[in-house]
Amino acid sequence: GASDYSKKVLIFFQENNKISGWKIVDSQITHNNIQGPNNLYPTSTVDLELFIERESGYYLYKVILPIVIILVVCWSSVWILPRELESKLTITIVCLLSLIAYNFVIDSELPKLEYLTIIDWIILASYFYAALPNILAIYFFNLYNNNDHVKLKKYEVIAKRYGLFSYLLFVFLIILLNVSLNAENASAMISWMS
Repeated sequence: GASDYSKKVLIFFQENNKISGWKIVDSQITHNNIQGPNNLYPTSTVDLELFIERESGYYLYKVILPIVIILVVCWSSVWILPRELESKLTITIVCLLSLIAYNFVIDSELPKLEYLTIIDWIILASYFYAALPNILAIYFFNLYNNNDHVKLKKYEVIAKRYGLFSYLLFVFLIILLNVSLNAENASAMISWMS
């Protein structure tokens, strides 16, 4: 087994050596004897294992929250009168461009992986939900110009009631699905969902 001194040194390391963006959640030390193919006698080894977890607070507060705020501003355009197409498009286009610019800013902070992470899925969904108010503004304007006020009112109510809510629900479902499929990789902050 591991000596008390080795355990103390490992605990000291775990408590005092911070890895930026990561939290050391546990550690383990084991002593083994291995017989190498070229050795006459077994060699003593020490195996150190550090169990680390990515700190998700940064991504929640500095990535996801600003994206949600941009989307809230973007979807506020559905409360502008349909005849005010230029005002609506100004808001929605600026928000879409802000989202794209923000993605370039945070891109250096995100890991470059060959698969999509939770944040990647949220960003992709955000692009869709930032573009949707642009399309709705034009559609509502056409309904207004064609004097189709019944259909216009119906779709306006749906957009106001469910537009932003469906985005937030979709983000929650993305997180829930990813946590369910990869519970062992989920942060402690969101692992309660699994």
